[in-house]
Order: sequence, then C-alpha cells, then structure tokens
Amino acid sequence: MSDRSGAVFDLGYKPYEGTRLGRSGAIRTILKDGVRRVLGIRRKARKKIYPWSMVALAILPAAVFVGLAFTLNAFSPDTESPFGGHAEYIALTGAIVMLFVALAGPELLIPDREEGVLAVYSSRPMTAWDYIAARAGALSAVLAGFFLVPNLLMYFGFAALDSRGLGSALLGNLDDLLNVVLAMIAYIVGYGAPALLVSTYAKRTGVAAGTYLAIMFGSVAFGEAFQQIDFTGARFGTLLSLLQHPEVVRDWVFDKNPTSAPTAAGFEPWTSAVVIGVVAVVTAYLMHRRYRSEL
Repeated sequence: MSDRSGAVFDLGYKPYEGTRLGRSGAIRTILKDGVRRVLGIRRKARKKIYPWSMVALAILPAAVFVGLAFTLNAFSPDTESPFGGHAEYIALTGAIVMLFVALAGPELLIPDREEGVLAVYSSRPMTAWDYIAARAGALSAVLAGFFLVPNLLMYFGFAALDSRGLGSALLGNLDDLLNVVLAMIAYIVGYGAPALLVSTYAKRTGVAAGTYLAIMFGSVAFGEAFQQIDFTGARFGTLLSLLQHPEVVRDWVFDKNPTSAPTAAGFEPWTSAVVIGVVAVVTAYLMHRRYRSEL
C-alpha cells in the first residue's frame, strides 16, 4: 500500500463579524443601485449622456428664468414667464419625464434578468415584493427630482422677489406647492407604471423603450378615435389614452380646464386618477407574478 499523508493549511479565514443588515438592508442596496443605474452613475460615459441630458432639460429652463428674474429684480408671472407658472412647467417636465422613463424603466429591470443578477438577489432575505418596491422606489425617487427641483427653485426664487416678503409669499403660495406634489405623483405613477410593465416582459432594452413609446403615443390615437365614434359605450375607449391621464390630473389640481379625449368624452377629471391607480395595481400584480418564482 502507498503511504499517503495530508496537511492542513491555515488560510486565515475569518467569519463575517460586521453588522448584518438583513432584509431592509438588501432593499436599500437595490434602491440605491437603481438610482445609480438610471442616472448612469459609476457607469461608462456614454451611459451618462442621455439621462443627464434629460435632467438638464428639466432643470435649466427654471434656473435660467429665476436667474433672469433676480438680475432684473422683478417678476410678473402672468406677463414675463415663458412657462406661465407651475402647471405649465410641469407640462414641460412631464414630456421630458416620459422620454426619460422610456429608457430608465428597461435599464432597471432587463439587465438583472439578462446578467443573472436575480439569482444573487434570491440569496438575500427578500421577497419579490421587496425587489419590485425597491426598483419602483428608485425610479420614483429620480422622477420626483425632475419635478421638485425646478419647481422648488421657482417657488423659493419668486417668493424672494415678492413684494409681500419671503415668508408671506411662501405661506401664501403653499397651495401651489401641494398641487405640484399631487401632479407629480400622477405623472410618476401614470408614466412609470407602464414603463415597468413593459420592461417586466421585454428581453431587450431598446425594444422595451420603443414599445413603451409606441404604447403611450398610440394610446392617444386610440382615445381620440373612440371619441369620434358615435355609438353607446364608445366613450369608454377614450380611457385608453394613457398619455393624457396625468395631464388631466395636473389641470384638475391646478383648477384649469383639461383638454383631452377622456374629458371631451364626458368623464370627470377624477376618472383619470382612478385609471392611473388601476394601471398601477395591475402592473404590480403582473410584476409579482413574473418575479415570484425567481426571488
């Protein structure tokens, strides 16, 4: 028989002795990763061009206008503002947000499936709902910045120029800030939910972005087509106009007259808020069905 012997080597292995963050820590990590991903942070330069171009388009007009107002030491929103006010600026921001979401939604979900990252997440103490909440939360946080930063800049900047004084102007216009938040929620949910739903099933980022834009713009055409059809029940087809529902809610909260296929068909503005909520619930349900077997 051959003489066999073995040796034991001390490789210096030490067990992890740091803080175990658990489920909440995993959710926070995925949320932070999502924010960095959609903004191109810690990624190649070409991944930063599109998102930061959209950020600049959303913020710079307000910054320039407020700066001009300070330079001239005067402000008359009704006569001098090229945007008209918060409602009109939100309309501008909403269009930019839709273009941003078209690529941000797919970037959040599709690479995780293509690169096998879901297997890593499944080894953590988290559920499919945790993953969905973290990804949706990351997208919502970034989109909230699109709306809040320029509107807060206008809110505080113009209040500083108000003849009533800063404090009085801020308190007197507080309802505008509340309306901004309500309209912001409508846009984030109304545009974000369809993007996440498309990205849940699409296999390529470019295909998902194109599909999302086609659905959003196509929905307006469908809604307006149903508006022209003259038979009982056709007006309910106008509710398919997903692109217009956040715009209706915006005009509603700012006490303006909504102009859209649903309102032209006789639906009250609150109906658009309900449709946005229903789409969000359906999106959450379908996303959970898609990911519950993988997480």
